[in-house]
Amino acid sequence: MSEDEPHRRQITLACPNGLHLSPITTLVKEVSPLNADVKISFDGKSASAKSAMELMLLGAPQGAKLALEATGSDASAALDAVSRILEMHGE
Repeated sequence: MSEDEPHRRQITLACPNGLHLSPITTLVKEVSPLNADVKISFDGKSASAKSAMELMLLGAPQGAKLALEATGSDASAALDAVSRILEMHGE
């Protein structure tokens, strides 16, 4: 896959308190240095994985189905990081 082609993945948000400050902070910290543009979509809204404010505004609760899309040379690594963080239990 070329870096221009979007990588896509669907995940289920496992964090008991939904998409809140703790997982968002971890997510932004891990994804920001990567050469990838990552969008997380939920309920008709989309947010950059590098923007804590946009992610907070998604308002995704535990169990939400999230659509991930990433482009760039680190797209695969970025999706792996997002998946690992948001599918974790016990946040």
